[in-house]
Amino acid sequence: GTLPMCRGASMLMMFALLVTSAGETLAGSNRRTGSAVALETKSGPASETPAVVVDGSGPSVATKQTAPEGVAEPVIRAGEETLRPTRSSDVTVAEGEQASGGQQPGESADAEPPPLPSTPADEAARLAEAEAGVQRWLTENGVATPRELLLRAKAHIAGEDGYPQRPQRALPLLSALTAAMGTKLVSMDVAADAAVALADMYLLGSGVSRDVDLAEKLFQQAAGQGWPEAQFALGVLYTSGFGRDLNVPLGLTYLYFAAEGGSLGAQLALGYRHLLGVQMPKACNKALLYYNPVAEKVVASAQRLRAGQLIEKVRLTPDNPQGGKRSAADDDVIQYYEHSARKGSVDAQLTLGHLSYHGARGVPADVTRAFQFYAKAAAAGEPAAYSHLGHMYGQGIGVEQDNATAIEYFRKGAAKGHAPSQNGLGYMYMHGYGVKQSHTKALGFFKQAAEKGNAEAHFNLGAMYIAGMGVKKGYDKALHHFTLSAHQGHTLALYNLGQMHLNGLGAPRSCSVAVQFLKAVAERGPWGTQLSDAHEAIEKGDKELPLQLYSTLAEGGYEVAQSNLAFLLDQHFMSSPNTSLLGIERDHLAEQALVMYSRAAQQGNVQAELKLGDYYYYGYGVAVELEQAVHHYRAAAESRNAQAMFDLAYMYAHGLGLTRDFHLAKRHFDMAAEAAPEAFIPVQLALLELHLLQLWEAYTGRTESPLLQLWKMISRWGISGWQPAQLLQGEGALEWDTLLILLLSIVLAYVVAFRMRQQARPPAAATVQIR
Repeated sequence: GTLPMCRGASMLMMFALLVTSAGETLAGSNRRTGSAVALETKSGPASETPAVVVDGSGPSVATKQTAPEGVAEPVIRAGEETLRPTRSSDVTVAEGEQASGGQQPGESADAEPPPLPSTPADEAARLAEAEAGVQRWLTENGVATPRELLLRAKAHIAGEDGYPQRPQRALPLLSALTAAMGTKLVSMDVAADAAVALADMYLLGSGVSRDVDLAEKLFQQAAGQGWPEAQFALGVLYTSGFGRDLNVPLGLTYLYFAAEGGSLGAQLALGYRHLLGVQMPKACNKALLYYNPVAEKVVASAQRLRAGQLIEKVRLTPDNPQGGKRSAADDDVIQYYEHSARKGSVDAQLTLGHLSYHGARGVPADVTRAFQFYAKAAAAGEPAAYSHLGHMYGQGIGVEQDNATAIEYFRKGAAKGHAPSQNGLGYMYMHGYGVKQSHTKALGFFKQAAEKGNAEAHFNLGAMYIAGMGVKKGYDKALHHFTLSAHQGHTLALYNLGQMHLNGLGAPRSCSVAVQFLKAVAERGPWGTQLSDAHEAIEKGDKELPLQLYSTLAEGGYEVAQSNLAFLLDQHFMSSPNTSLLGIERDHLAEQALVMYSRAAQQGNVQAELKLGDYYYYGYGVAVELEQAVHHYRAAAESRNAQAMFDLAYMYAHGLGLTRDFHLAKRHFDMAAEAAPEAFIPVQLALLELHLLQLWEAYTGRTESPLLQLWKMISRWGISGWQPAQLLQGEGALEWDTLLILLLSIVLAYVVAFRMRQQARPPAAATVQIR
């Protein structure tokens, strides 16, 4: 049956809204009704037909075939693709365009919605003027309805439908539609949608100066009409605290109402919170209720759309702080490939075909150009090109759909033992597209491709076993093949595994396992393109826009967004703590970074565990807690992180946060050297200090390191104004034996370094006398 949305948390959230005195904007009823977050599950024993996608991955056809009774209608999907439609807000000013360039008559680069009137007469006058303004823009743009005008504005923002990307041209159109909210001419849905698009522009600085205050007001205006996306945006603002004061109760309330209204972003955010117990009680069944509808939308999109731009997930690290910034060298590589392709290089033709098909590495998506490169490679007899051409003809991508031509290319590739071609040919036989349907032949081709590790073939075999097409129905075999396909990132296989674990098909029922699979699917939606947008903003040197973009995904549970957001905050805190970043500075920067590192670590990020150890050790954004530092270092060390092992060894050696133990210290130092060979020299120096500590303790009976004593003394004095004479006099002065051990350490280090240099020198050449 249908599991209704649990409303236990609803009353608490509504109460939180009331106490924040900001509930007026939620007074409007949600305009998108329906059970957008309901989940179809099987509460009783598993039924004969599982709620999974039986989707052979191959080319689509013009003539629709009927699926076997009791089986979901298969939809064609050849090749693993990630779809990337452009969000209306994720745009920037076109390169070379001035802030005031390309404006239409009467438009202003700083246009803002008019202030709310104070009297009914003013309200009537304003509405009349607003209607007249919309009529004027309808006439000037040659469209008949406000909805068409809204679509025209979004096309200007995104650079779609043949319009160049010029957000400034959208600004007056959106402002006029927003101002006409409440008029007879402009429906509430159109006005609210326009307000959200306009708010996105001000929030992200898309074609206008960034203004979070104005964005918030516009979001509130649309949220007051029950617009879910506006409620979601406000929920992110208040739960993340970027640009607004942190207000978790109010933010969660907005997220709840947005999820009820069908906002996929809000459903992701609440599913993540219930899954891991973030700011909400941990409840797997509630997480499932939120994740499942989002996963269903992703699967439906993957089945319906045929090609799209890949989402490149970039992780920021100290070694790669800008995530592999594109440089002139990248353009040179592309130019080299183009030159090689013209000279007849099949590898270059295939590479350019892939880049053009998916739109990756700075190459714009262009299926027509991709087809041309594949055709050149196919003319040289390249089997991979045969497969891609068969796929494009089968689905009608860049060419007219033609099953006969698709089969011809698949046969050529299969004859050369090419796995994707074998899978494509098997799919054509599976559904009878252009050939007589034969499950037996389909099974044979799928098995040949699967033996070579083809993910699509494993998925198709799983679909045949779960539906009993040409084979005896077997959930265990279906689970096996779906698992092998999912290991290679196959979206539909991940979804089917989630449904099978949820319903106990081929595996024990497990909510926790099912929801993890569904979460992985839900995070593959087009909204993930904000990761790419944030990376582009970093490359352009923008410091605030990446935070806004990452924060939206971080609140939705994207681990890479949480990690990158924490990294950016950490870098700013370490380099410019007194400089405000979205209104955050000093210790608040560290506090926000700590929160994001904690969430990333909760999802298995080892580097985040290491950073948490550092934060608790040094007291960044939190009081110094050595025991907590040990806990996080140990968690990272269990994942073979060499730095964490080294840090644990140091803490064992000095008795920081745990009992002093020289043997465990040496063991962890040795483990660090084994885990990372490049750590050999630091480990050897640390072992030298460890031996000196042992001698120091045996000789003096003291347990505190003389180096730590020196550091504490310098810390009390402060680095500035430090004088060497203070080592011997005044409070905290070192005794003679401390100075002696320090001097001996320095001498020993010098001797070791000198001997290593001597050994590294090549032997002098022998002098040969010729008589």
